[in-house]
Formats: sequence, structure tokens, C-alpha cells
Amino acid sequence: MNSLNGAARVLLIADDREKGKRYHDALASGGYAVTQAESFVEALGTPGLDPDVIVLCELAVFSYPAQTAQVLRVSAEMTPAALVAEVHRRVALRAALYATIAQAA
Repeated sequence: MNSLNGAARVLLIADDREKGKRYHDALASGGYAVTQAESFVEALGTPGLDPDVIVLCELAVFSYPAQTAQVLRVSAEMTPAALVAEVHRRVALRAALYATIAQAA
């Protein structure tokens, strides 16, 4: 979560920039801080990148060492509105989990 504005950070990886743009715009309209890249390798060069959710547009699911972000794979049939709803759900679940852990401590 971005501590300056409270917005969850989303890394959107789409090898077709135009296909990814509609998801990028929908997520940004939903209040998320969105970084779009054409590949994970391109995203690695982004300073300060620590996403809460990684969205893959029609790409295979991946993971990397010490990954804490949830990965969501977007199929061709998923609408931008459905993606925003799913990201909202996942961010809320993660926040609830962290709140529960904090209360237990």
C-alpha cells in the first residue's frame, strides 16, 4: 500500500501495450497506483516498485524469489470492470488478513 496516498500498487504486465491500456485505465480510475510494463524484465528496472497485486494480461502465471504480491491472470474474456472488482476483493482480503494478524500480536 502506498503510504503517501493509501492507494494499493498494481503492476500490470501486458506484452501488447494497447490491450493492457484499457485495464490500466480502469484500475487507475478505480483509485489504484498502476505501473504498466510489457514484461517482468522491464518492470524490474522500475525504481521503488513493490506492487500489492501483479496483473498478467493473457500471460502465464509466474513467481519470483521473495514475492509477496498476489498474482492475477486476466483472460481475454475478462472486462476491465471485472478486473477492478477482483483487485478490490483481493486487496480487501489482504488488508483484513493483516489487520487480524496485527490484533493477534
